[in-house]
Amino acid sequence: MAFTISSVLLAFAAALPLASATVTSQFSLSGNYTPTVIPCPANQTYIRPASSGLSASEQSWLSLRRPNVANALEAYLNNVAIPGFNVSAYISALKANNSLVPIIGMTMSGGGNRAELGAYGVYQALDARYPPAWSSQTGGLVQAMTYTTSLSGGTIANTALGVNGYPDLQTLIANNNFNFSISPEALEQVAGKAELGYPITVSDIYGISSTFYGARSVFDQSIDALGFTWSGVQVQPSFANGSTPMPILMTDEVIPYGLQGSLSWDTINGTILYPSNASQTYYELTPFEFGSWRGRVKAFLDIEYFGTPMSGGLPINASVCINGYDSAAFCAGAGFAAANLWLAESTTDGVLGQFAKRSKRSKIPYPPNEDKLEQERVRAQLLPNVKELGGIEELLKENLTTILYGYTPNPFYGMNTSAIDPVAASQEELLLVDGSETGQVNPLWPVIQPERALDFIVVSDACGSELSSGWMNGTNFHNTYISAKATGLPFPTIPPVVTMLNLNHTSRPVFYGCNEPDVPLILFLADFPYTAYTNISGLQSTITNNQVELLTLNSLSLVTQANNTLRSDWSTCIACGALQRSLKRSGMAEPESCRSRDDAPELFPSPPNTDHTEDEANPSSVFSAVQRPANAPPVMLIVINALGILNLKPQHNQIDLQSCTRHPIFMVHTNSSVLLALTAFLPLSSAIVAF
Repeated sequence: MAFTISSVLLAFAAALPLASATVTSQFSLSGNYTPTVIPCPANQTYIRPASSGLSASEQSWLSLRRPNVANALEAYLNNVAIPGFNVSAYISALKANNSLVPIIGMTMSGGGNRAELGAYGVYQALDARYPPAWSSQTGGLVQAMTYTTSLSGGTIANTALGVNGYPDLQTLIANNNFNFSISPEALEQVAGKAELGYPITVSDIYGISSTFYGARSVFDQSIDALGFTWSGVQVQPSFANGSTPMPILMTDEVIPYGLQGSLSWDTINGTILYPSNASQTYYELTPFEFGSWRGRVKAFLDIEYFGTPMSGGLPINASVCINGYDSAAFCAGAGFAAANLWLAESTTDGVLGQFAKRSKRSKIPYPPNEDKLEQERVRAQLLPNVKELGGIEELLKENLTTILYGYTPNPFYGMNTSAIDPVAASQEELLLVDGSETGQVNPLWPVIQPERALDFIVVSDACGSELSSGWMNGTNFHNTYISAKATGLPFPTIPPVVTMLNLNHTSRPVFYGCNEPDVPLILFLADFPYTAYTNISGLQSTITNNQVELLTLNSLSLVTQANNTLRSDWSTCIACGALQRSLKRSGMAEPESCRSRDDAPELFPSPPNTDHTEDEANPSSVFSAVQRPANAPPVMLIVINALGILNLKPQHNQIDLQSCTRHPIFMVHTNSSVLLALTAFLPLSSAIVAF
């Protein structure tokens, strides 16, 4: 693609008159997707090194957020009523010293529309405004969160929540935000961006398609949702006064083939990422900044000037800065479109791109045809989208290999500083791609940075890209552990995939880091069928509001453990997890009911200084103290209504979690809202698998 800074500036020269600068609105100056030329402010610091810690803007916002978190925790904890815990004394301590306030985050995984719905489901199950969540005593944690992060499919949810001030899910449903259709008029808005000399790619097309309705305003439907900017979240009223969390989007990058340090492989289909354990650059987009903490770039740009051609840390032309390039739609599209990966997987029958599904270490005894089944599933899901790429190629009049990425002028171009790798500084543009393309579908990177010092992280993993059945086996989550460990970032010990399967860690909520005080405590929630088959394609073209309700109700059962019927004190466990690190800082005693029990199946002891990455050949030796006894009876969750069992169906192609052989799981498929947890005393040789 013939995109150079000089060509963009040539287009700018005729773009007069110039508008004024500063973030005073949630929307671009054009009011739509088209960027606007503005004069660059004098004495502006555009780029800062990551070594300076959190930005002044984020620190200022945190000072507003912490008191609101304390107030939210008071309501939440009074509702949970942890036995023996003095809520009043704890909240008084938080209000007297804001540094004691727990920093809580939630990550929204990749996985297309399925991940979007999974994220919304977990969000709703933790939202105080949703009556079933409040009555289950899990509601209220959303109100106490400080950060929500996302990549790929989860980014659609995070974007909609961020620009709309974190409304409840029912409001979004009523607002028609799950209408996946797109109008030709919306796509025509890319013309204005193209006229300024910017390349138009699949990131623009998919960003517009996913946010035209997905991020539409819940306050005024006449507002053009494509006019929302990511920097505009700064002045969204709820965010500006610290009443809601901070949304962060995460993207990966493609390093053009041939450059020193490249992790790419050049094919006729374009440049494809390979995963990295340590030095990969993960970009984040907050309402304040764009940049990276580690990797090739250790610096941040004031996101208000995202898209401005720069050199040496300053605009090339002091009269030419850009407003609106940080369109929320484009930012979402840059982190959502995995077109390069789709194309590679489709044209190679799923051979390329498999790194995102199983690590080389994962020597799991899958059935002999698991790879073939997975390739067939990938091909079936991706074929319509790959065919669509041809239409986009024709529409944009560009070669397919040049439209697979989210192009942006490189703000770190020409910088001679230790914070910027010389190769990165030599690139005039950055090529942004789906944040999951390095084999990590959970956007944990922004919230495990020591600068943010998170205490508790809720991980919603609904990627559906690890097994041919569409369920999870923990590969991507374990990949993040490996990468964090290689980089020296604080992260709890995560067992290898075989162990996760043997201990049923992908079929029920699990805490990691209980006995590792120097890392964030993580509650891992892998999507699993409790009340509905949620293993839908991640690339659904249509979905009804009724389907949204059914799929998100499954998340409610997962998060609440069927309204505390699978374990009577489950909501207490979640509340204890949210408080654990804060209580330690405050010097307050942890309630007896909060103390970790290594024999509890949902608590993973993760002892420090122990490496389990080589234990996959002998999974039964790993953490034998908490292994499920061989003769333990499995438990099955059955959904019934007043008339009894409605429909019993086998879910095919599922891995038996005990023997790793393929058996059907018998699940009840019904719309009933009545849940019963029944213990089925069946032999382990049965086709019914333990939850």
